[in-house]
Amino acid sequence: MKMSPTIAAASALMFILSGIPSGATHNSLARDPVGAALERTMTVDAWPAGLVAVRSSGERVRTYASGVVELGLPDKVRADSQIRIGSNTKTFTAAIVMQLVGAGTISLDAAVETYLPGVIRHPQVTGHDITVRQLLQHTSGLPDMDGDIGDHLLEWQHRYISPRASLDLAFTHPVSNAPGASFAYSNANYILAGLIIEAVSGRPLAEEIDKRIVIPLGLDDTYFPEQGEQVIRGHHPHSYIPLGDSPVDFTDFDPSWGHAAGAMVSTTEDLTLFYSALAHGDVVADAQLDEMHKTIPADSLWEGAAYGLGLISFEVSCGVTAWGHGGDVPGTVSRVAATEDGRAAAIAVTQNATSIEADARLRGLIDTAICSP
Repeated sequence: MKMSPTIAAASALMFILSGIPSGATHNSLARDPVGAALERTMTVDAWPAGLVAVRSSGERVRTYASGVVELGLPDKVRADSQIRIGSNTKTFTAAIVMQLVGAGTISLDAAVETYLPGVIRHPQVTGHDITVRQLLQHTSGLPDMDGDIGDHLLEWQHRYISPRASLDLAFTHPVSNAPGASFAYSNANYILAGLIIEAVSGRPLAEEIDKRIVIPLGLDDTYFPEQGEQVIRGHHPHSYIPLGDSPVDFTDFDPSWGHAAGAMVSTTEDLTLFYSALAHGDVVADAQLDEMHKTIPADSLWEGAAYGLGLISFEVSCGVTAWGHGGDVPGTVSRVAATEDGRAAAIAVTQNATSIEADARLRGLIDTAICSP
């Protein structure tokens, strides 16, 4: 895909770097490997905007922004912009489940029926057949509703759907495998996990996310949208879906179908703080983090990926294991990873990828950010 003149004119790389000496020059910043990698994917893949945050093990944070707030207008995107984080929401959901496991409120190997009696109404399986662990590791075999919505995005843009109705939609499809047999990614798993959190806590999921993660970590720009909320609260770039000959603005939409699997909003800097804290053992206790780190092969995501409980692990070029996730929602793609020594990186771009090569470049940028000094 060629870069349009509008994007080319507006995509001169803009840096906002915390901790860089005040005398640093543009040329010294341009030699930064993360900035160079961002500039390359912006040029090659023609993203309207790209945002990156990199957190060192010493808590120094560098943030980068490239591109424009809205196609056709000159305003440059800010590095602290809020974006929809899609399936990175799953890691927040899994972390809360594991906190409740640590408190003895939930058992990982208990049947879903224990907490949500009668909710799994599928002709092939019931809540008696599937455990909480299988939900978090995507080994339940439950089908997804993603195609029902993803194939009709414009029809669903401003339509609300409840979590239970989302599940009913998913359950019209056959299971992918017997529970526990293999990895098969499905948003239904995490919608169920969110409902379990609400059932055992007696409180809304958004409130539990605030109380247990957002407020303790000081994630000031992170939130779970209220019912019916379609507009991102803070300053944010427009986001686009590649439909037809030109991008379609999909900035405002109802994320209810994502629920605990993909509805949250954050910033790249907040994401690095959350994933770094999680990797460092500051979000769930060590015993529960060990459970989250028990992985199975997940090559259907990409070659070399392994899935734990709400975390994807993969090896990076500097010889360490990174733990993170990714999020793809209409108009926004994000990738996040952290290492056990506290390093973390997050990237977000404001249009969906149209090739595996473009997605690989985003993952390569994460590798560069984790492994560069």
